[in-house]
Amino acid sequence: MSDTHFKPETVTNRRSVTVTHLNPSQNSPNESEVPPMLEAYYDVITKIENFVDGLMIVDDQCRIVYNKQFLPGTFDLKEKESIGKTPMEVYPNLKAEDSTCYRAIQYGETTVNQIQKLEYMGGGEMLVLDNTFPIMENGKIIGAVSTSKYLDTAALKNFIDLPNMTSSHKDGLYEVKDIVGESAVIRSLKQKLVRVSKASASVLIYGETGSGKELVAQSIHSGSSRRGAMFVSQNCAAIPHTLLESIFFGTTKGSYTGAENKPGLFEIANGGTLFLDELNSMDLSMQAKLLRAIEEKKVTRIGSHEPKKFDVRIIAAVNEHPQSCIDRQLMRPDLFYRLSSVQIKVPSLRERAEDIPMLTDHFIKLFNREYAMTLKGVTPEVAGMLQDYSWPGNVREFKNVIESAFNFATSSHISVEDLPEFMVESAALEQATIGISSLPKGPSGAQPLSKTQASADGQPPNQSPPNYAMTMPPASVSLSDALDDFEKHLILSRSEGIRSLSELAGRLQISKQSLNYKLQKYQLQIRER
Repeated sequence: MSDTHFKPETVTNRRSVTVTHLNPSQNSPNESEVPPMLEAYYDVITKIENFVDGLMIVDDQCRIVYNKQFLPGTFDLKEKESIGKTPMEVYPNLKAEDSTCYRAIQYGETTVNQIQKLEYMGGGEMLVLDNTFPIMENGKIIGAVSTSKYLDTAALKNFIDLPNMTSSHKDGLYEVKDIVGESAVIRSLKQKLVRVSKASASVLIYGETGSGKELVAQSIHSGSSRRGAMFVSQNCAAIPHTLLESIFFGTTKGSYTGAENKPGLFEIANGGTLFLDELNSMDLSMQAKLLRAIEEKKVTRIGSHEPKKFDVRIIAAVNEHPQSCIDRQLMRPDLFYRLSSVQIKVPSLRERAEDIPMLTDHFIKLFNREYAMTLKGVTPEVAGMLQDYSWPGNVREFKNVIESAFNFATSSHISVEDLPEFMVESAALEQATIGISSLPKGPSGAQPLSKTQASADGQPPNQSPPNYAMTMPPASVSLSDALDDFEKHLILSRSEGIRSLSELAGRLQISKQSLNYKLQKYQLQIRER
């Protein structure tokens, strides 16, 4: 996963929290001095205790500067004694590479919903669900924040409140008008959503990852008669299999060790909408129980014999075509038939490429507000790359690319150098592949350009640029060698008359760092005019 920026505005402030021992001037002898750059994040980060059972903050040396549990009696951890130590010292069973905090500091790695067994000082152990994010300031990692949700005994009672796993909303939901785009497929989608919102039937949404399925689900709820009730969103891929029943149906106190009276998702969403994302990741046996509950419109909590009725509209989503899910036994056919009264396909970004300029303006305005910047747009070269790139991650990837560019932009417009390296490399490879596949076949027996066709010093031969129509390689040449050949000669052909390597990088629409790598890879020497 790419670098994640932990921004104060991403945390919901539900109640005030005073953390006196975070003031550097009041440190006890057991507490290390707080790095000044982290101070600005404390007041916001510590408010995350509203949602989790444990919170740890480390500095850029992976030393703990804050460690707190919010579920008394569950984790026998001497919090103050851990200050100044590393997580590996606090939890002896952790090696550096196993520590999510260490990986966040060293590699900028984000960890989401990772189950870990922690053995702590003084004996004892705890099974936790860990989420760890690097904290970045001006492009530099200055620390990391790690949240824990305890999965053992009584702590299980709060498990379904973890925002990354279940979220409930009444206000602030997306509406149809929030869907950005004016392409034919998006206009058609908006029209369908307006009509579907007025109905009460179940809806099955399908589309590629990152295409905006939850936005569509929220829009349906916002336009329906249920808009004043709860919209409960559950990512089915985020729940450990052993906890599915308790989360969906609820628990009764005493049904197992530490169990409390806890409503399940159907009860929480009663009167509103339950959105089940990535339904095709759910175990088939659980799908059968889900189907029964939906058909009977009642659930029985674990440990209880008293069924509870509910009135919930179900919206489900899968990240591939429904028929493919059935064929691959990722979805029960009977559940599919029950949920697919209405089917809605969310188009991929490739299918609505004409919306890319509008999306570009939208996200630039969004991040201008978020970053307090005044970028005006993108350069023509970037506009072309955004338009031509295949966007396997769809709108989510598009948004992340624009946000990443905001961290590196030094002028009024986003340039190629500001884009993530992976995107530039992927775009170049796509263009090279398209260039080769579109070439007409040469006469029978035509040979591909070989790596010896450039002169010894790496310069283009004293002739016109290669005639690509005559360079279709025979079947014996591998794709890798063909791509290398094409890429090498494309660089040489674009190098004629350049005044600098920066100009050549601009012609190729790649960064200068990427160009330098390719020049070394192919041992090319480019003469500047």
